[in-house]
Amino acid sequence: MTRKKYDLAVIGGGAAGLVAGVASGAFGARTVMIEKEDRLGGECSWTGCVPSKALIHQASLARRCGNKKNDKILDIVRDVTLKASKASKAKSILDQYKVDIMHGEPSFSDNHTLHLNDGRIVEARKFILCTGSSARIPDLEGLTEGYLTNREVWDLPKLPESMLIIGGGPIGAELAQSFFRLGTKVTLLQSRNRLLPRDDQEMAHELTGLLISEGLDVRLNTRINKVERNKEGWVVQAGEEEIQGQHLLIAMGRKANTLGLNLEAAGVRYNQDGITVNRHLRTTASNIWAAGDCIGGLRFSHIAEIEAKAAVRNALFPFNSAVNYQGSPWTTFTDPEMAHLGLTEEECRTKNYRYKVYSQAFAGDDRAITDEQSYGRVKVIASPYGKILGVHILGPRAGELINEFILARRKGLRLHEIGLTVHVYPTLGMAVQRATDDWFSELAEKPFLKSLLRLALR
Repeated sequence: MTRKKYDLAVIGGGAAGLVAGVASGAFGARTVMIEKEDRLGGECSWTGCVPSKALIHQASLARRCGNKKNDKILDIVRDVTLKASKASKAKSILDQYKVDIMHGEPSFSDNHTLHLNDGRIVEARKFILCTGSSARIPDLEGLTEGYLTNREVWDLPKLPESMLIIGGGPIGAELAQSFFRLGTKVTLLQSRNRLLPRDDQEMAHELTGLLISEGLDVRLNTRINKVERNKEGWVVQAGEEEIQGQHLLIAMGRKANTLGLNLEAAGVRYNQDGITVNRHLRTTASNIWAAGDCIGGLRFSHIAEIEAKAAVRNALFPFNSAVNYQGSPWTTFTDPEMAHLGLTEEECRTKNYRYKVYSQAFAGDDRAITDEQSYGRVKVIASPYGKILGVHILGPRAGELINEFILARRKGLRLHEIGLTVHVYPTLGMAVQRATDDWFSELAEKPFLKSLLRLALR
């Protein structure tokens, strides 16, 4: 029986775990990373971000080129995913900082000791849990086996003839549009009155309308009573209606991966939403921290990364600090993309904030017009003095364009400073600058400025 001792053990080799392992090793701590799968990268690399973006790209190409259904598409997606994993330098960086890597299923026997399923034992002074998340499966009559989640969908041998997707969040919306564009008959079932309920309501309605106009069968306000599997595939019963599809994909959110860890033995409290942590990401065990999807909250790889950095800092150094989520940005990679930063209009109204909305349509942006991608707009929500409260972009490369606002908001810059910054023409970034120009227009209309101008021109 092999027993090894470390300063810090990281459990999980996904987005949060890789960052935590590298950071801990870089600080000089004796570090081990334990991953239950036989590969590093986690959900995002293998069954989430990377394959879904490859599929979205292929679907966009198919739509623009007018391609017919191509059953090799999923082979292409799998190939791209494998290439991306080979291009990753994660293992070499871990090796550079002398981080040990162990593969196996871990289980706590106490808050300092882990047992792997092959008999190895790991002891560590401190731990960081980065176990990630998996698809949340609803308690729905008839839903027992044979359905798809974001994990199994990539194992399909070819594009399905039809697919039912339950859930209108980012995963459901992205996969629904992509499979539809590739020739699959898709029905997207959402219990709420719009897709992407965490995004700005106005922008989400615009995206929902666009998907419907493309021909995607979107069923809003749809409550599902039960599902049934038969020889033809699946039948979903929604009210009095029965909807048939070859495959059923569940995309109804995520749950923390805690099964088999025996967290009770370590004194770590958790519930169905995730592992309980305080503002410094410390769990209810004094020597154990957690980061990423397993703690709930915003389950995005970039959020997992900043949480992992904070967890390592707090675990290794005496002065604890809370995570700065920097407006909690995210992007849904539909076509066009939907990017989110800060507060929505609904949230501003709920908080009784004084605010103004400044908007620029991509239909007025020369680069968007030349690229024939002029749907959508940049929507900026700001205080009367130009403080950025929220930004929501529906349009081409929205996920890239939002980064300028993330930095501006973090640095406390106001709208006029973005407006006065040179943006290269012709680029989509000009729409960002133009969205802030209305603030200057309003400023010029203020009576005291008009009076100053009249005095200056005498």
